Amino acid sequence: MFRLFSRPSRLPVAGALLLAAWTAPAFGQAASDLGALRDHLAALSETATEIQLAQAGGVSPAAAAQLDLRLSALEEEIRRLTGKMEEAQNTADRNQAEMKRLQDDVEFRLNRLEEATGLMAGGGAPAAAGAGVGAAVTPTPAPAAPAPSTPAPAPAPSGGSSRPGGPSTASSSPAALTAYDAALGMLRRGEYDQAEASLKSFISTYGSDKLAGNAQYWLGETYYVRGNYDVAAQTFLTGVKTYGDSAKAPDSFLKLGMSLIQMGQKDKGCQVLGELPGRYADASQTIKSRADRERKAAGCP
Repeated sequence: MFRLFSRPSRLPVAGALLLAAWTAPAFGQAASDLGALRDHLAALSETATEIQLAQAGGVSPAAAAQLDLRLSALEEEIRRLTGKMEEAQNTADRNQAEMKRLQDDVEFRLNRLEEATGLMAGGGAPAAAGAGVGAAVTPTPAPAAPAPSTPAPAPAPSGGSSRPGGPSTASSSPAALTAYDAALGMLRRGEYDQAEASLKSFISTYGSDKLAGNAQYWLGETYYVRGNYDVAAQTFLTGVKTYGDSAKAPDSFLKLGMSLIQMGQKDKGCQVLGELPGRYADASQTIKSRADRERKAAGCP
């Protein structure tokens, strides 16, 4: 009987190993994803800096438009990756907290098991120190299970982006995200014809997706950067009318005004740019400042 119950001391080690084997893959995957996202984000930030330096060095208007488009695409991807990185960090934190809670729970249960088997092996609880012969022994009640100390997880970024102006991916399917990222990659590489085709296909296939408004904006940019301002204006106008709640609606309205000015319709373009701050009060300061600069550059009254 004594040999049968003399092994519980090995149980905590076995339990801990089993627990680590169970929880390590999820925790390790989250940490790996987080590291990969950080590396990708750093590379994109570096590229964005290089483009900004090229812009500052003075380039032709056509080259400036292309650099501006590439920079905008990079900024959007950086915003989305930042949101993903925060989600990955939250997942890693939750996994770590859950692992700690499970370890505490397993340790408590194994301690209770050891106590129970020890009583069976020893034939009863030990007498209290200082108790006389025949004194009653009151068993010490087992401690209550420790309350879970899992911290409340930090809220994940809403809409898949942690900053204003980023695309909302709350209802985007993996297939839609993959197609969108592929089109955005073509824009960054200056493959405007291919990007145009991919964005048209995205809008046709995922017209009700949260990223459809963003895709419509980038489609307009493929025309604007190639100097096709008439089609660009029509595309941006469609974006404003069809996807008025999109995160890119203020950007589409800004580029609509700029396209009109480039087409020679200065009065209409100036009117659009002047309406932007009032129409999109929640637009980023960057968009509002750009509209003001474009008005001054065009000589708007």
